[in-house]
Amino acid sequence: MNNAARELIQLPTRRDRWGRYQVVDPETGKLVGLTRATTISGSLDDKTNLIAWKARTVIVGLATRPDLVALAAATDATDKRALDDIAERASDAGGATLRRDLGTAVHGFMEARLNDPAAKIPAPYDADVDAILAAIDAHGLEVVAGMTERMVVHWHHRIAGTFDLILRDRATGTLHIADLKTGSSLLGSLGFSTQLTIYAQADCLYTQGAAADGSEDVTELMPAVSQSLAFILHCQPGSAHCDIHALDLTVGAQALGLAMQVREARKAKPLTPYIAPDKIAEVVAETFPGAVDVTAEAISEDDRAALRERMTAIVAANAGRAADELLRLWPADIPTLKSGDPITHGQLSELLAVLGTVEKNHGVAFPATFTAPEPRAPRPSAERRPAPDEGDDLADPDAASAALNDLAEQLDGEGRAWLGAMLGATKAANRPIALSGPGGRPTQRRLTICAALMTLAPMADDQLARALVSLAIGEELQPAHDLGDAVGALTINEAQRLHKLAEAIDSTALTANWHEDRVEIVGDIQAALAA
Repeated sequence: MNNAARELIQLPTRRDRWGRYQVVDPETGKLVGLTRATTISGSLDDKTNLIAWKARTVIVGLATRPDLVALAAATDATDKRALDDIAERASDAGGATLRRDLGTAVHGFMEARLNDPAAKIPAPYDADVDAILAAIDAHGLEVVAGMTERMVVHWHHRIAGTFDLILRDRATGTLHIADLKTGSSLLGSLGFSTQLTIYAQADCLYTQGAAADGSEDVTELMPAVSQSLAFILHCQPGSAHCDIHALDLTVGAQALGLAMQVREARKAKPLTPYIAPDKIAEVVAETFPGAVDVTAEAISEDDRAALRERMTAIVAANAGRAADELLRLWPADIPTLKSGDPITHGQLSELLAVLGTVEKNHGVAFPATFTAPEPRAPRPSAERRPAPDEGDDLADPDAASAALNDLAEQLDGEGRAWLGAMLGATKAANRPIALSGPGGRPTQRRLTICAALMTLAPMADDQLARALVSLAIGEELQPAHDLGDAVGALTINEAQRLHKLAEAIDSTALTANWHEDRVEIVGDIQAALAA
């Protein structure tokens, strides 16, 4: 990409490790990561054409790079990582990133011209920018000053994004959201409508300040824009031509609601192996010889005290509504603390999910620690991987720990319980990934693993984690390979791959299909790893 164009693109100053926009939550005053509008808008589009286009760029790239063909021929067919790298290099050579970079240049120079009408734009981008501005004028529209490349926040769905510009109809004075598209086609118009609907429905304009904690951020009232009509400005780089298309936002509003429902539905796990109730104890005994079903054991007095402390904090936060909600959600088959009847560890897991939900709804901070049954011993593995190289220590471990704690507070009870179990499993396998405490070490490798687990925690699914770890290490985990051992043994490069895969699952760039004995990951895995 042209360096001048790169400098003109004003990206948000803060994004979290998942690439989400970081903004200050007005209710808590804390920084939170909001899902990108493009992530939501892409969740309903058919990606078949995109996947096919990616495959074609690999073929074209190989045709122009005989060195990569020779390298592929000399590479072991079982070395998936090396082959994936060759495919990615071939895709780049075939132009996979060229059109994106050209489009970014057009966006950048368009922004430059709007900020300074006398700005000199190099050819051929000058003709493209002139064509865009001429088309806007010819359609009786004008660019609203100060309303280009502005970040917005949609609090109801917790989404953030950046629109390209707002146009005013000179005849009626109506304002319309507009987006500049530079692709070769306009396939995916449902996604466009969803994306611009998010911008049109946004609660506020948001400007990130220089302070890392968000204390200098500024919010402004979102202009009253049309909720039914937006515009797409379509200009292919180097064409010196621009078409303007009307975009129906009423369709986008319906699609946005559906996209959010799909996003929630994906967290469900409807397919699980069936074990008859009278066979559970037998299966546990066969799988873990000598194991005790800890879920049936009564929790300790310390656990009861911890539950009581959390319930007190919930009631104190919002005496009426929080207490009513806690009573309403309390499972009917679980004794109350006041009754004094035993509560099992299995029932404790249900209560943790209830408490987590109420705490989240009423903004109650999750306690720093909680007790849980001792992690079970790991299954034996035929081949135990060597201890990974920890690499460099973190420059600011306190900040890293604080960031992880903030993310943990956003998880519900089930997610926190799964995360705690995973940390316990790595420790039990003598592969600790803690940043502090006994066996802890603040390294980038451990931080990256923890970040990946945080991303997967809302789904709380061991099968999904096993599938992604298998992709990260380039080989399928065998049933006898303990998941805690596999996660704790990840190298820094493997940890980074796992993190990218987890992000792709979270953003729906990749999807998971559950089968009886495995999870299948569907989508462009190489694109996810290259992100």
